[in-house]
Amino acid sequence: MIAGFALGLALGFTGAGAASARTLVLDLELEDSSGEPQSAEHAERLKRVSAELRRALDAKGYDVIDDATTAGLVPPGTRILTCNGCETDIARAAGADLVVFGVVRKVSSLILWIAVAVEDVGTGREVTTVRGDIRGDNAASWSRGVAWLVEHRLAEHAPAKR
Repeated sequence: MIAGFALGLALGFTGAGAASARTLVLDLELEDSSGEPQSAEHAERLKRVSAELRRALDAKGYDVIDDATTAGLVPPGTRILTCNGCETDIARAAGADLVVFGVVRKVSSLILWIAVAVEDVGTGREVTTVRGDIRGDNAASWSRGVAWLVEHRLAEHAPAKR
């Protein structure tokens, strides 16, 4: 589970053969402590940046499992960040070696951060947990934040690079 989001914490991947590690990327979740009214745009934006995360990780060497293959594995209303490790069971059911999940944390309309964790499904251990601050509660800043995390933090942990 994502706990104490630390930049670049690498514990090592010990799952299936490095180049063949199938990766389940779960949708990012929103935690909003801003006290501002909820925006209907957030749900759509989460879907879009989650799709961007999948494409970017796949391009960097993660063997990302297609969304259509895993549709329905996450029960409606499940919050991965508080489900006490259910992400590992979901990933195992999808036939994944790695599971990726994360959060966009909104502190205010200006101050947000994105954190993403990668876990080894076989051991339940974190491969890495990364975090990046973004400025602005808008589609462009969320997209730039996800792209930056993939390029500068997550790409180095791609199974194909081990």
